[in-house]
Amino acid sequence: MDQFTAHELSLMEKMTPQHKALMPHLSPAERHSLAENVNLGNIDLIQSWIQTGEEIEKILFWDKGGKYDDPEWNSLKPGDETTALLYEKAKKHCEQLRAKAVQVQMRSDLTLYSQFNPALLFTGLAAAVRCRSDAVEDEGGGFFEGVELRCIGSVEENINSITIYPIGLDEFEVHFGSRRSGKSQGIYVYAGDSYSLLQLANLTNKDLAKLGYETVLRDRNGKTVLLDPKSIRRAARVGESTGYGEELVLHSWTRVTGMERAIESADNLSRCFYNRFGLETECYKIGKKFGNFFIMRTDNFDRFLPKKPVKNKGLVMFTATLVCRRCRRELEAFRDFAKLYPDLTFTLVNLASPQFKFYERVFADMGGGDPKRFRDCAVGITPFVIVYVPDERGVLKFAEYYGTEKADAPPSFEKPIALFNKYFR
Repeated sequence: MDQFTAHELSLMEKMTPQHKALMPHLSPAERHSLAENVNLGNIDLIQSWIQTGEEIEKILFWDKGGKYDDPEWNSLKPGDETTALLYEKAKKHCEQLRAKAVQVQMRSDLTLYSQFNPALLFTGLAAAVRCRSDAVEDEGGGFFEGVELRCIGSVEENINSITIYPIGLDEFEVHFGSRRSGKSQGIYVYAGDSYSLLQLANLTNKDLAKLGYETVLRDRNGKTVLLDPKSIRRAARVGESTGYGEELVLHSWTRVTGMERAIESADNLSRCFYNRFGLETECYKIGKKFGNFFIMRTDNFDRFLPKKPVKNKGLVMFTATLVCRRCRRELEAFRDFAKLYPDLTFTLVNLASPQFKFYERVFADMGGGDPKRFRDCAVGITPFVIVYVPDERGVLKFAEYYGTEKADAPPSFEKPIALFNKYFR
């Protein structure tokens, strides 16, 4: 690392030993954010809410459920030496990723730099295929072949995973989803609007292809789906339905030689998917489970904020971006809010996606009729919590929003709860 600047040295004089130790590891982008956003006036405030490594680990890695936490699955024995070695290597690798993800989050918090956390990939490890001692697949067997990694998520009923399965001498198949009867089961992906479909088209046609992955998209009936970006954009322009439904099944797989290469390939697959598609994926899962959490875009804006009376008790919008350093912290709260307030409608407003109507209408409501005025004098930064309440005619009207300054602690669970109780209890 280059020599510290005078500004960095002055900040380091006020830093705790733990935070000072992060300084040699800052990336150029993190150093730039430190110079732009952190000063002697707010460094103490920032340090007051950055938790310890152990506390951050709990915030980042809270996923539970499935066979990853099942004692019976954890008691299975490797079916052969290859699987035994693969399991141990994958376990150690996940531990290293976990430690790296915590450090990346701490650096992001210290420098107020929003970035995708490239090490936040997996939250669990389990046997891939349950089998007998002769490697024949058997749901009641006491052995296993291959490993399955649980990707970051939010709802245990809809876990995304990546499987690494030995298929020959030092050769492995890496694919999305669990493995059953020798086949990848794939993962469900949100396909309910044009932006998501375009993201999905770029993911399958460009990103995954560059990584050497073959991909197939299927609808719920198993029919292969081909995404044409031009057709998707055309349908969006004229307000037509794309006809794909709310979700598709994504199958993506590759074969590689070498155990380390297989683990690296699994990393790349997870990183590629969540970097482009993660925020919507996890929020869609929340809605799929609780029925009251949705993805808001310009495409469907009028559905959630119409000019006519509504039957729902109220609308709550959460704003976020794909790379927001706070978003992983927020997902658990999003899930819990949807569970605690079943009569409310919640929407995710991803500000990295087309949101023209949101800026036009909501920022205007928040700015007293002038969206520019709100932008210029807003208290706090994204994520916002924005509340709309039905008036005497049942038409949703802006009531209040909650946001925090960039140097403040991320929004707490209690503040939005107090806001909801103010209007809805």
